Amino acid sequence: MAGNRATDTGKDTLGDSPEAKLRAAVEAGKPDAGKPHRIQLPALARSPAAGLDRRAYGLAGCALALGLMLGAGTAAVSLSRGGDGLAETASALEAGRTESARLNGEVERLGRTLAALRETTEAARGDIRTRETTLIERVGRLEQALASGIAALGEHVEKTGRDQGARIAALTAQVEKRTAMASPTPAAAPASVAVKETPKEIKAPEPVTTGAIPDTKKAAEKPPVIENWALREVYDGTAVLEDRRRRLFEAVRGENIPGVGRVESIEKQGREWVVVTRAGVITPQAW
Repeated sequence: MAGNRATDTGKDTLGDSPEAKLRAAVEAGKPDAGKPHRIQLPALARSPAAGLDRRAYGLAGCALALGLMLGAGTAAVSLSRGGDGLAETASALEAGRTESARLNGEVERLGRTLAALRETTEAARGDIRTRETTLIERVGRLEQALASGIAALGEHVEKTGRDQGARIAALTAQVEKRTAMASPTPAAAPASVAVKETPKEIKAPEPVTTGAIPDTKKAAEKPPVIENWALREVYDGTAVLEDRRRRLFEAVRGENIPGVGRVESIEKQGREWVVVTRAGVITPQAW
């Protein structure tokens, strides 16, 4: 029994060897005459390595599936991120467009403002030119008016000088004429002296009267001073008088003075000459 088992075991071992399997395959490959022959390959014996390969294949498949799943998730995440990026890009583009539109509006507004400023500047320049022209014309007219006024004033001064010269010449001629008329009659001065001495002769027989009476007579004999006329000079019996309007007037004895009356005498009282008239006495005055 033991020998048979050993023999069987040896056969099984030989039959399972590669050489036996190759021999069996060759014999089986010989075709029979007249019959088709199907080649049958012996079944390969399963070894422990085959089981390990299947497990490895399974693990590899699982790993591949897991990798595919991870790749799909990553792709989905990438796509979602890409979608977010596209949305952000679109938002940025929209913001850029809005900013560009705003900047364009600002540029247009600045352009309009600049155009308005140019128009205002041109208008101001035109106004300044107009005012400058008007001012130049006014200055020209003022210069002409001033020149005309100066010319008229010069003519007036010249005319006044001629008139004054004519008046002075006439006054000089009148003085010379009166001097010539007064020269042949030198007795005029003693007559005035006689007029002055006549009251003295009358006063001589009056010492018997009281002292109050002569004082009253002296007060009554003193004529008032005429303030509107002033005596400026006396020469050859002729008195040169001046009124408040600075007008000169020559008067001799017996001549009428405007507003005063007839000249009674031209005499010297103390150190001053006076002109005695019916209205009063004309004395030298400082005005």
